[in-house]
Amino acid sequence: MAEEVAAAEAVIFVDCSLDQAPGEMMLRELSSAPLKPGLVTHHLGAAELLRVAEDLYGSQPRRACLLTIGAGTIELGEGLSEALRDALPDAKSLLDRTVRQILTHSI
Repeated sequence: MAEEVAAAEAVIFVDCSLDQAPGEMMLRELSSAPLKPGLVTHHLGAAELLRVAEDLYGSQPRRACLLTIGAGTIELGEGLSEALRDALPDAKSLLDRTVRQILTHSI
């Protein structure tokens, strides 16, 4: 994934969060973060992935954002938690607006 990130002009990462209230959304700008010693690549966060892209391929996106949505629960089961499922329409709208904004400012 680092190769694709390095080649992109902009990226939007989407992830669930246990640190936010169920269904709560947060969109923030993201910059690369230093790698922690002993960090396994399977456990990289988005900010560390930006750093890996820079270190391996010599570039990273001009703009990176992270959208997190409070999951409520990540217990085993089929489907999404109710809180996450209920937040999806608003998350889609936020992503649509963000993509349009990125495209408008990249021209």
